[in-house]
Amino acid sequence: MCSEHDRLADMKKYAVKVFEECVRSVSPRNIVRNALRFDSKKLYVDCSAYSVPGDVYVVGFGKAVLNMALEVEDVLNGRLGEAVVSVPFGTRWPAKPEHSRVCAMEAARNNVPDQQSVDNTDRIARTVSRLRSGDLLVVLISGGGSALLCSPTVPLGDKILATKLLSSAGASIEQLNAVRKALSRVKGGRLIGSVRPECPVVSLILSDVVGDPLTAIASGPTVPNGDPDHLPMNIVDGFGLRDQMPGTVVDALLRNTSFTGTAAQFDRVHNHVIGNNAIALRAGVQYAGRDFGAVLLTTSIRGDVAAVSTFYSDLVAYVCDVYADGAADAKRKERLKISSTSVVGGGVDVEHLTGSVVEASSRGRGLCILSGGEPTVVVRGSGLGGRNQELALRVAMDLATARRRHDSLCRFDVLFFSGGTDGIDGPTDACGAFGYPALVNAALSRGLDPSRYVHDNDSYGFYSALDLGRDGGGVGDLLKIGHTGTNVMDVHVLIVKPK
Repeated sequence: MCSEHDRLADMKKYAVKVFEECVRSVSPRNIVRNALRFDSKKLYVDCSAYSVPGDVYVVGFGKAVLNMALEVEDVLNGRLGEAVVSVPFGTRWPAKPEHSRVCAMEAARNNVPDQQSVDNTDRIARTVSRLRSGDLLVVLISGGGSALLCSPTVPLGDKILATKLLSSAGASIEQLNAVRKALSRVKGGRLIGSVRPECPVVSLILSDVVGDPLTAIASGPTVPNGDPDHLPMNIVDGFGLRDQMPGTVVDALLRNTSFTGTAAQFDRVHNHVIGNNAIALRAGVQYAGRDFGAVLLTTSIRGDVAAVSTFYSDLVAYVCDVYADGAADAKRKERLKISSTSVVGGGVDVEHLTGSVVEASSRGRGLCILSGGEPTVVVRGSGLGGRNQELALRVAMDLATARRRHDSLCRFDVLFFSGGTDGIDGPTDACGAFGYPALVNAALSRGLDPSRYVHDNDSYGFYSALDLGRDGGGVGDLLKIGHTGTNVMDVHVLIVKPK
């Protein structure tokens, strides 16, 4: 019989395979190839067709747009006039055709806008301004685009500080982007104001925001900004940050006028979401379904990582009860519904989950539960980490506590993984980490107190110091894969197996 150590090692390897399958399914070239077709006269995007009497120009910004641009160039088969894309530092160049017209410019180290971001945006604006009547503009947008398309109306350092203050306070991506739009010459639909009115615009979007709201993805450069003028300042005041904000930012937000444009400006703009978290998770479920009872729980995980961790702990307790006994205690079921509602809009479908667990139990199979979304972290410490690593560590701590309280959990092997599909979690070189009950005891036996690391927001420091699982070529608890070239938020993989 395999030891718990060996079983855990196998589960880690399997979770990584599921995660890799999720990422592979939303590789930019695959996504564009499946969505785009060109017959020399018309460009087809899914079921829509756009006439192309002139040339096609491409601009893009985000973690996935280099490969998106190269695939668009292949599809256009010689009709590409020029492609200019702004991508993160460290983006891996694939094999590039000898005469490619794609120009990729790096910027935004650690996902923070910099002078290169501003320079790249100026280059994109010049490219857009060169379009002639009959030309078609294709705009490629993916996660990370807010930092890579940057033309601030206040000093760059002031805008960076404003964003950092909001992010550290736990602001959601929607709240961050509302403020970013108010401080930009290109976000919130303003990029379209630079395009000749007779030129059609087609945006191909890889979404990294829960629910795929067009105004929030990369701060909505190609859609009208429907935010009330007072919203950005209200967000700042809601976090009590007005006095900490640079004066230039406060002045700009108080004078804010959202750009809604004219009907003519936006009637010729066609936005297509061609890839998102749901596509990635469905691929993971299909892969895991060969070996487990596979469940796609939700694509809408959000909220503070502490609340998300509580939800996952309640979820594991519920699943173990149902698997072992065919039913769960009514109080535990209600607890799961309440904790899921706090991190998933509308909560999860507990009845569907119950049916999946009962079926897996009847077949003697374990459960592989996939979820996705983008939780947030309120930064109070001075450590290093990202939301995926902190969530995994918190889940490990909550599961260790739950196992001491509930005997049923001791009859199962449980493993949780949280990873960013872009391959980078916060300002670190890891994409995510694993959490499991034995992690806590292993850390304590080495003199490492997980709660201290969580308090200091130092999840990366914790996992780096512990460094379990690498013996014999195994998978460590900190997963490092580098830039993936795509970004559709985070993927959570939860495996529950009877011992």
